Amino acid sequence: MWRQSASLPSSSSSSASSPVLFNSPFSPYETSSDGLISSRQTQLSLHDHSGDAIRRFSEPALGANREHLAAHITSARIAYAEAFASIQRSSRKPGVKDVLENTSAKDVAETAMELARSEPSETSFVSKFVGTLHHYHSVFDVLSQADFSYLTLIWGGMKLILIMAKNHSDMMTKLTDMLVEIGLDLSRVEVYLKLYPTARMVELTSMLYAAVVKFLQEVVAHFQRSAVLQKMSSMIRPFEEKFGRATDRIRRLENTIQKDALLLLALQRSSLVRHEVDSLLQRQHVETTLGAIPSGTVPDFLRQIKQTLFQGFEYQATYHDSLAATYSVTSGAWKQWFAEEQRYLPSDLAPTTRLTQGICDAPDAQHALQWVAQQRAQSPHIPSAYIIWARGMTAHSAIASLIFQILQQRPVVISQHNLDMRMFMRANASVKALWDMFVHLMRVLGGCLIYITMGSVGPDEFAVVEKFVKTVQAWDGPPISVTIIHPYNEGFTLVEDATDLDSAYDVHPSLTTTDAIHHVLMLELDVHEVSDTIRNVLWESIWRETRYATIGVAFTAVTDMIASAAEELSRQMVETHELAVEVRDLWLSGVRRWLDNRVAANSVREQMQRHLDIVELELRDDVRDTISRHVKLLVFRIDTDRIESLSSRSLTQPQRDRVWGRMQEAIRPGTVSMFCASLRDIVAETLNEYAEVPPRNAQQATVAAVKLLNARFGWNSGWRASFSTDKEEVVKAIVEGINVGFVHTIQALLEPQDS
Repeated sequence: MWRQSASLPSSSSSSASSPVLFNSPFSPYETSSDGLISSRQTQLSLHDHSGDAIRRFSEPALGANREHLAAHITSARIAYAEAFASIQRSSRKPGVKDVLENTSAKDVAETAMELARSEPSETSFVSKFVGTLHHYHSVFDVLSQADFSYLTLIWGGMKLILIMAKNHSDMMTKLTDMLVEIGLDLSRVEVYLKLYPTARMVELTSMLYAAVVKFLQEVVAHFQRSAVLQKMSSMIRPFEEKFGRATDRIRRLENTIQKDALLLLALQRSSLVRHEVDSLLQRQHVETTLGAIPSGTVPDFLRQIKQTLFQGFEYQATYHDSLAATYSVTSGAWKQWFAEEQRYLPSDLAPTTRLTQGICDAPDAQHALQWVAQQRAQSPHIPSAYIIWARGMTAHSAIASLIFQILQQRPVVISQHNLDMRMFMRANASVKALWDMFVHLMRVLGGCLIYITMGSVGPDEFAVVEKFVKTVQAWDGPPISVTIIHPYNEGFTLVEDATDLDSAYDVHPSLTTTDAIHHVLMLELDVHEVSDTIRNVLWESIWRETRYATIGVAFTAVTDMIASAAEELSRQMVETHELAVEVRDLWLSGVRRWLDNRVAANSVREQMQRHLDIVELELRDDVRDTISRHVKLLVFRIDTDRIESLSSRSLTQPQRDRVWGRMQEAIRPGTVSMFCASLRDIVAETLNEYAEVPPRNAQQATVAAVKLLNARFGWNSGWRASFSTDKEEVVKAIVEGINVGFVHTIQALLEPQDS
């Protein structure tokens, strides 16, 4: 799946300098040189930045503040490490061993009982000592009521030692807890600072690190003393007395930072809400503007997209526009033939995803334009795009054309899905990325209608057809309709229900050939400025259409010669009394029935069509040069003052019929040479066999004639084996037919309007 990578618009200030308040409006078009909209939109502030209260909390931090903070952070980390190291070294010393070697008195008992009620560490010497005192608590109860004055000093000393030990243990515990607390809080403070790097937050964090450094320095100084001095200091100045002020300051600063973070969060939420409202309004305005672009108008930002999509093959960027302009001067007679195609290959919008595939040696490019006009009239809510494939096109340029056609119809999708120029640049970098973008557009736009017509074969053609077939078969998105028409070739991926359009119907060659000739004539008259790709399409079209029409010329020549030979040979046999007149009449009736038989006619036609595959489907360069020289000379002879009127006229149907008749006369000799060399002999053999057992009635005559002719002209017959393999005979005939077509087309266009 193609993934979006739209980002927030860049701003003149970095994210660090504006962490809380967001500028508005949000615009996916951005105003940089890479943006899709060239004019910069006025950006409104969501908050009044002149307010002292908000500025105090949200003002960006300066470089000096950050340097000051960095110094405090470094000092705090060093002091933190030294404090832990000092505590670790101190904890290894047997701090209470000396206490166990002394004795105590009355107050010792009370102190011991107090210690016994606490929960010291089970592994320390103090714990063991307190445990012993707790075991003899009844003795201490008695002693505490006695008055042994001479032992007061001893008992007082023991109490003093116990208090020192207790205070030292408390000091160790509280210091350890405080260090853990500092470590946890500082991690949270670092996150606050990254989320809200304001000047105030930097200042408070700097103060916090300074307070931590001071506290840790005191801790290190405490543990750098001897064990006795540590215990004396713990007795004289307990933890609260010695470190209370420092720890209170640390906690106050931490609390202030946390409150500031909550305040900044509230400001940010308020800013985001207003930002979203402004963004929505701005987006709606932009989408309305895009949706109001008149049809056929290409604004600057779409031109920029077009240049990016076609980077590397810019000459194909105007392909479809030029083709539409060229075909617009031709006859509207294609509508009825497109309707005929739709009978066999429906390509309109369907409630479910559909792929229709047609096989045709000479697809009609005009049908693509008829299809576009129909779909955009019947289904304007669904984008539609088409490809008229030209030899030399690539899969890359074809997909880029589809994408741009969709964007022209639905420019609002650029705003709705945050498409920026960087995405189109990445798509242009690879065919896969381009295809992913195309699939993404079909999904988000609720479907698409695609029409592809190909007149050539090659690796790119095979790859595009295969990709569309597999995509439609695995499609799980909104309904799409894909129509693909291409010649027969084993390299194409075919679906099971592909339609053979050549056997279904034929557009009359008087339209296909003269229309193609007219288009090329417009090129030579310089009526339209088109790319080399368009020129190739039009030249390929004239060759393809005439080559395909040659099949019909050949079929007509063969059937005419069969009928003529059957009549002439049977007449000769009647004259020589080898055949009765009645039998001859039955013979001719049977031949006519066979010629009118659709199955037999299709068999004869298909054999010739497949044999004509030896003539290249693509226009050879030498053939094009020959025809081009002829056309240029014809155009050169036209009076200059008549060229303008000639370029604006179209052929009438009678004129088309007349031109096509002349072309047939020029093409026919080549087809006769290829297919009719032994045809008379084959008809003679068939007639002789027919005459051996004359039929008794018309029904037998028809059956016998059809059976004999099928045997002689079937797929495995001797007639097919007699076809000439010299393709140049037909190539020369086609070239001559095209040249004749140009001559008579020019003559027809120069005729007075009322003729």
